[in-house]
Amino acid sequence: MALPKQKIVARPSSEAKLSDISHKLIREAGAAGLLPTPIDRLIEIASITNVDSLPDDTFLQTLSEKARGFFVRAKQKLRGIADLRTKAIYTAPETNRGRKLFVKAHELGHQVIPWHNVDPAYLDDNESVGPKATGIFEHEANFFGAETIFQGKNFRNLARDYQPSAAAIFTLADKHSASNQATAWRFVEEQDEPVALLQYYPGKAIDDHGNYVLNIWCSVGSPEFNRRFSEIQVPHTVRTGHPWVAARDLNRDCDGNENLLVDGNGVAFQWIAWWNSYALFVMLRRKPMLRLVGGILRP
Repeated sequence: MALPKQKIVARPSSEAKLSDISHKLIREAGAAGLLPTPIDRLIEIASITNVDSLPDDTFLQTLSEKARGFFVRAKQKLRGIADLRTKAIYTAPETNRGRKLFVKAHELGHQVIPWHNVDPAYLDDNESVGPKATGIFEHEANFFGAETIFQGKNFRNLARDYQPSAAAIFTLADKHSASNQATAWRFVEEQDEPVALLQYYPGKAIDDHGNYVLNIWCSVGSPEFNRRFSEIQVPHTVRTGHPWVAARDLNRDCDGNENLLVDGNGVAFQWIAWWNSYALFVMLRRKPMLRLVGGILRP
């Protein structure tokens, strides 16, 4: 499996322009380096009305027939709406603060990215605000949202201060009020050493121990990992008894060493695995990992 072909986060070709829009808005809000990013303040600076709920059925009458049909079919799955006609953002009630923050940032992207002003409204469900979004505008809004929450280069500098570990990801996720999953992807992408992240989900098959077999969903590698180990062979499925799956079966973080084939040759990697109650995450690191007693920051 070639990691670059499996990347979770496909950065759009407009990345530089989107970063400029995000950073300009953050500066205007006086929020540079302020964590977590005060999204509500950015929305206010952009002169957008911020509504912490979805509109009622009267909103239907203002939509085109096509959009009206989508709204009716997907109402229960809608996460957010960007109404460019009234410059308003609507977001569904959400108990997960990281998800709520990202949906707001995504809808803000639709509002402030100039070339998105071709549709009267954007109705976004779980798919369009997720890594498997289809359509360039949704990819751009997703990138803008992540760039705004993590504040671009500011996150890169923070991430490189930490040893690659689950503890580092959880710490940074808490600092940014972001999900552990989104932080893990961004953390790996911003590393200056060979690091990769694999994500496995339960499939339908059951193993001999009565547990679900886990199937690889996607992966992301740091630029250096992709350059050196793009043709790495990793398991497409893992099950009870595999060292990585111990993180699920023991319900705790696990680590170890594993020889994996790269272009037909065995290469030793350090791995760290953790389970978040619905998915298995495995971080691979080529550089030998030092065990730190005093913390998770790099020496």
